[in-house]
Amino acid sequence: MGYLDMLAEMLREGAERLGDRFRAAQATWLEAQQRPDGGFPGRDGPSDAYYTDFALRALDLIAPDSPAFARAAAWLASDRPVPGDLVGAFAELSCRRTLSARGLAVRLDEELLTGVIAVQALDDGGFAAVGSRELSAYAGFLGAICREMLGEPADVARAADAVRPLRRADGGFAERAREARAQTSATAAAVALLVMAGGPTTDEAEGVARFLAEMQAPDGGLRAHADALEGDLLSTFTGLLTLLAVTDQPPIDVPALARFVRTVARPGGGFGACPTDTGADVEYAYYGIATLALLRTMAGER
Repeated sequence: MGYLDMLAEMLREGAERLGDRFRAAQATWLEAQQRPDGGFPGRDGPSDAYYTDFALRALDLIAPDSPAFARAAAWLASDRPVPGDLVGAFAELSCRRTLSARGLAVRLDEELLTGVIAVQALDDGGFAAVGSRELSAYAGFLGAICREMLGEPADVARAADAVRPLRRADGGFAERAREARAQTSATAAAVALLVMAGGPTTDEAEGVARFLAEMQAPDGGLRAHADALEGDLLSTFTGLLTLLAVTDQPPIDVPALARFVRTVARPGGGFGACPTDTGADVEYAYYGIATLALLRTMAGER
């Protein structure tokens, strides 16, 4: 089973335990964000594959029969700009994956996407940040996942070994070699690669758990890095997911984390990034729904 399949299975198990009213309200809000062309935008601007991917993955968890899928498939089949980097390639492939599961065929230029991915590939098995030849934990994760979705043989063990030097003394991982500070999302990307390659060592797992426990802010959310003043929903989701990958007993205040998620939920649907963010978008809607699904999965195991 691929990494995205394992993630979807874990999230779906918890999402099925979310209340019907919550699921219906979030689905209604998400569907209302869909443009007439069938794609989804960020908080402004035109339809974009990046945001369409998040919207489809969120709906996949809470409204698998939504009519939004068919409309999105039509948009993806339209004449659109080609992706220029790993982020864009991942979005296209992930959209296709979600839609294909519903019998909605989406043709992509796999040769073009393979070329886009190759531009950021490094000789050591890792992947570079866009526009550079500098190793990136996030790009490494995206590159490995893209190749997995393309069905290409990939040496995930080499990709995992490439990011291991990004580990810092506090147990977390930095995004790039020149960065001294570990980050929550970079740590999540690195651990995902290690999981794909067979799993982190005991020492790596214990270090990651310690680091992420230190990232919990007084507001209950997880911070992006040690200098951040408040938690944010992206870091909270990726951090909680990573903790569940490295330990059976996450060393954090789980009820406080759950309260944090509620503070960034918007009354009319959707989620914001942090308590001081009054807006909402489909990306953070996915993070909010997915975090609540993880919490439900955890509760079901106890």
